Amino acid sequence: MSSSVALLATVFVSCLSSAAVLGYLARCKVAGLRRWLAAHCLFAVASGVLFLVHARPSAAVMLASCMLVLGGALLMLQGCRAFVGKPPCLTGEHLALGVCVGAVMYWTWESPNVSARAAVMSFALAYARIAVGWTLWSSRVRERPQYGHWLVLCAALVGGIVYFARGVLNAFFADPAISWPTHVAPDFAFLGISILSLPLLSIGLVMVANDRLMQQVEKLATFDELTGALVRRAFMIRGTTLSQAARAARTELCVAIIDIDDFKTINDRHGHATGDRVLADFGAEVHRHMRAGDVFGRLGGEEFAVLFPQTSMAEAARLVGSMLAAVSCTQPPTKGKLTYAFSAGINECAQAESLSDALAGADAMLYRAKRAGKCRIELARTERASHPANDMARSAY
Repeated sequence: MSSSVALLATVFVSCLSSAAVLGYLARCKVAGLRRWLAAHCLFAVASGVLFLVHARPSAAVMLASCMLVLGGALLMLQGCRAFVGKPPCLTGEHLALGVCVGAVMYWTWESPNVSARAAVMSFALAYARIAVGWTLWSSRVRERPQYGHWLVLCAALVGGIVYFARGVLNAFFADPAISWPTHVAPDFAFLGISILSLPLLSIGLVMVANDRLMQQVEKLATFDELTGALVRRAFMIRGTTLSQAARAARTELCVAIIDIDDFKTINDRHGHATGDRVLADFGAEVHRHMRAGDVFGRLGGEEFAVLFPQTSMAEAARLVGSMLAAVSCTQPPTKGKLTYAFSAGINECAQAESLSDALAGADAMLYRAKRAGKCRIELARTERASHPANDMARSAY
């Protein structure tokens, strides 16, 4: 088996393996991943065809293989941009692709020139490789594992630089009378390195896609998708840390437990879809009124909790009161938006034995608010929240 055939076999097996892995991950709906899959399928088809007819490929076969490779490179770049949330193509890239296609067709059909065609393909692939590497590297999240991004960047840079060097070699130093698959030693070395860098690039893309899936899983395990609040477990972990720190530093930390009033009636009367919209609207309203450092969690159903670090109960009542006024005093009512209210109980965490004890105290105040007529806020160790939001929300509801 010649060296050229061995390289084609390596590309075919690598692309087929990567396509199999990406095909398995494609069901998870990672942005851009389907384009990576399509790109590897095109590379596999191109290398497989050339492997089968490597001795004497016709002009049509060679042209088709080049088009498949160019299409795969474009899809891989577009997939990377979709993955990071950028537009799929920059201005001029489609024009440049058209020029490359025209040049390859000319030097395959009209005036066969293996070196010129190799130069055009090498320059196009060099641009695509470097653009892929930089796109993913520049959008990396520093808190996440970086190994996959490093692998993509290194493989892309190696492939891009080597492709560019091969393009220069074929454009200015190669014999125009050379025939495929005959190579001079430097050209074959450049081609081999650039092709062998593709499996590393593919592995890196799979690792980056897998990390994105892990991010999605971690987000679902940490945040409530409907309201954006922390799920109960994540809230308790974060709250316990804040509570311990507040007690150690002897600083204020308040917790409010909030329950949407008559939520079952909303579901029964207007349907669960409306109930979900109420929950989503409430979550958005809380986020609008939260300060940096406040912690918002969903304890279950329509019951929520908010932690207010370094905040007195009077100030916490003011913040919760502004939320209550916002949801129950919509003037004029927004079309399609259901007006609702909530009750809340507020307690001081730093003086409690644990976060669970503080939540129990706030929960007791919540039930006092419910018994007193709902749509109100109650503070621990007081008969009623000393804030005008109670009266304002009550009169408007």
